[in-house]
Amino acid sequence: MTSADTGHTTTGPAALAATPRMPEPSTPAQARLYQQLRGHLAALKLHTAAEALPAVLDHAAAEKLSLTAALERLLALEVDATETRRLAGRLRFASLPTPATLEDFDYDAQPALDRALVTELATCRYLESATNVLLIGPPGTGKTHLAVGLARKAAEAGYRTYFTSAADLAARCHRAAIEGRWAYTMRFFAGPTLLVIDELGYLPCPPRPRPRCSRSSPSATPRPASS
Repeated sequence: MTSADTGHTTTGPAALAATPRMPEPSTPAQARLYQQLRGHLAALKLHTAAEALPAVLDHAAAEKLSLTAALERLLALEVDATETRRLAGRLRFASLPTPATLEDFDYDAQPALDRALVTELATCRYLESATNVLLIGPPGTGKTHLAVGLARKAAEAGYRTYFTSAADLAARCHRAAIEGRWAYTMRFFAGPTLLVIDELGYLPCPPRPRPRCSRSSPSATPRPASS
C-alpha cells in the first residue's frame, strides 16, 4: 500500500493490517479450514505467518492474487521475521563494544585511509579465503571503529562473529591453561568465522604457566600461543 502522508510504499504486517478487513469465512467448512491452517502454521512454529494470515488472505481476496502469490507473500513475512531474529542473535554473540558502523565512519578525519579497500572488506569476501586483516595506526585513528564496523557487516552477512580485546583473550587463555579448560577455550575462539582482536599490543600478555608434571605420568599443560 502507499502511505497518504509520505507517499512511500509500506510493506509488512503493519501495512497488511491497515487494509479494511474482508468478510470472515462465510461457511462453517471455510471457517474450519481457516482455523486448521492457522493451527498448522502454529504447529510448525511459523508464528509470524500465523499472525499475518488474516491480513494476507484479505489482501489476496481484494487484489485477486493467485494461491501461489498469496503463499509467497505469507512466507516472505515469516522469512523476514526469522532473519531478523537470527541477526539479533548473531549480534548478541558478537559482543560488539559500540554501535559503530562503517557508514558513520569519518573518512574526512583520516584522508590517508584507503576507502576503496574498506568498501572491499565490507563485502566479506576475505572471509571466504580465510584472509587475515590487520589494522595498523596510532591511537585515536579509528581502528576500533573500523573493526566494529567490519564485524557488524560480517554478522549482517550471516557469519558467526566474535569481538574481543587482546588483553581479554590472553587472560582467558591463561586462565584456561591453569584450570585445564584449554581445549574448550580453543574450540570457543576457533568457532566464529570472524574473530576480531582489538587493542593488540596495548597490554603485556600474562606469564605462561609452568608445566605441571607427575612421577607416574609426565604431562604438561598446553601453553597459550604467543601473539
